[in-house]
Amino acid sequence: MDKQNLFLVCKEQISSKIKALLSLSTNSFSITEIGNSGNEALRKIIKVIPDVIIADYSLLDMNGFEFATKAEDLKICPIIILANPLQSDYIDELKKDSLNIFCITKPIKKQVLIHTIELAVRLSHKFHAIEKKISDLETQIEERKNVDRAKGLLMKKFNMDENTAYNNIRKKAMDSGRTINDIAKTIIKMFEKFKEE
Repeated sequence: MDKQNLFLVCKEQISSKIKALLSLSTNSFSITEIGNSGNEALRKIIKVIPDVIIADYSLLDMNGFEFATKAEDLKICPIIILANPLQSDYIDELKKDSLNIFCITKPIKKQVLIHTIELAVRLSHKFHAIEKKISDLETQIEERKNVDRAKGLLMKKFNMDENTAYNNIRKKAMDSGRTINDIAKTIIKMFEKFKEE
């Protein structure tokens, strides 16, 4: 696994402990930023783009539940909240609707911390890969609908069969150096404009 850039949002005592725990492990982690205010961290996260955020439940200006909710909305990386047993119950509620929020109950143990960071990163990568596939499929479906609609308009207006209509669209795309979807959208707009007139 590549080196993970961590953003710590906690008091100095806790950040020192995390540094000590991680320095005993292999050189897989780099702490890029440390802050103890939730709002300050949220502003910095957007610029730093860490691989994982590790935040204490007790921050200067908000609790871990609020911070995790706001940080997750940024859709940058997974968030690990450090909490005592009572606080972790609140985080468990939040985790039910989230794939990016994790909780470690204090006291922090080295192996639990390392495994949670690695798991959070792996799951985050898989989740983003799935999101990209879904987005690509949605784009393909939308493009297919445009081409089918443009074909239908050409078939109806110029009494073409389906193959001829498609080849007509494809030829226009090749001749103009544009995509078939672009040509299909142009045809649809032209027909809509004629309809309005």
